[in-house]
Amino acid sequence: MNTRFLLYFLLLAGLFSTARAQEVEKIRAKGRVLDEQTNEPMAFVNIGLVGTMLGVASNTDGYFELAVPTRYANHATRFSAVGYASREMPFHELQGNEEIVIRLKPVAYTLANVQVVGAVDVTRRLLEKVVGNIPRNYIPRPYNYEGYFERVISVNGEEKEKKEAIVLLHDKRGYERVDAAQAFADLNYTFTRVRRGKSPDPVAGGMTCFDDIVTADVVRHVHNVLDTKNYRDYRFRDKGKTLHDGDTVQVIAFECTRPTLSTTGSYSPLAYSGEIYIKMKDLTVIKYVATITSPHLNVMGRNLVPVNEPRQEKCTMTMTTNYKKVSSYYFLGGASIDYSYNSGNDRVRGRLQYHTTGVRLDNPRPVDGRLYHEQVETDYSFWDHYTLSLEEEQ
Repeated sequence: MNTRFLLYFLLLAGLFSTARAQEVEKIRAKGRVLDEQTNEPMAFVNIGLVGTMLGVASNTDGYFELAVPTRYANHATRFSAVGYASREMPFHELQGNEEIVIRLKPVAYTLANVQVVGAVDVTRRLLEKVVGNIPRNYIPRPYNYEGYFERVISVNGEEKEKKEAIVLLHDKRGYERVDAAQAFADLNYTFTRVRRGKSPDPVAGGMTCFDDIVTADVVRHVHNVLDTKNYRDYRFRDKGKTLHDGDTVQVIAFECTRPTLSTTGSYSPLAYSGEIYIKMKDLTVIKYVATITSPHLNVMGRNLVPVNEPRQEKCTMTMTTNYKKVSSYYFLGGASIDYSYNSGNDRVRGRLQYHTTGVRLDNPRPVDGRLYHEQVETDYSFWDHYTLSLEEEQ
């Protein structure tokens, strides 16, 4: 493998490459992953071929699609997620179904003997160790992410806007938790390819809204539950332990008692709560789920100040962030953000989802600034062949 390039392709389950026209004959399979008990779709499920560094992940609606060389037809395919029993089946059993349904069984939490609300000291010690290990466990130097991004907006149940994009992100520093101004200056991104659905407003349709994904990376970003200096403003609850691929995962529920910009990364927050999943083997965050409510939502992103916007009510945003280890370091595998609010008589819902499809550590490509409004011409030949598929590095 060419380690100088390190263009690892990952969607929480392993390495993969973005599909393009290939000469290698492939077989394809697609389906959906559901919770066996609730029948709800499962996002960011690891879907990987056993014995290889290849894999994809389900999207926010639980759907996945694989395209693999025919030589992998008999490889076992493993489906795994935090808090669920893994499931394996040969890849050829996935092939040929228009949409196969995979159901994963939840693994019951091993609850702690004593559940202490407000156990700040105990939780602080654990989370301080997690934060202290960030430079060792996550990328400690400049890097590029390349990823797939989708934004969908609906009004009263009708889709009004959709955008897909390939995003290139450059981090000048790596995973070092510095002040917010420095983190903002170090992280830049641009859209290299774009495909648009319908949009009622060409100006609004050009907005990228990718800043929300940047701040959903809670390990790299500062203003969130990993900011230990603000722990006097939190209540914690030990939800016990679960498993992920045989490793113990500690689950901690949190609630911010004084939500502010400093503690949430959002302007005028009303509430901030969620769960953080810590892999105890190396004290790393592998999953983060949080809900933020606020009196308004800026169309440019939650961390920008809204100016002269129509009044919005009952704004709720739920973020889910996942991390995956490849080689020596953990990476941002993906993030999803679902939000909704009332605007007059209309109920507006939005969904952002991002999946990292490539990581470059050696000689990363610089990116100047952040692209808040794009005018990228659509390359239909690229999108006609685009799918999330698996390829081995040669």
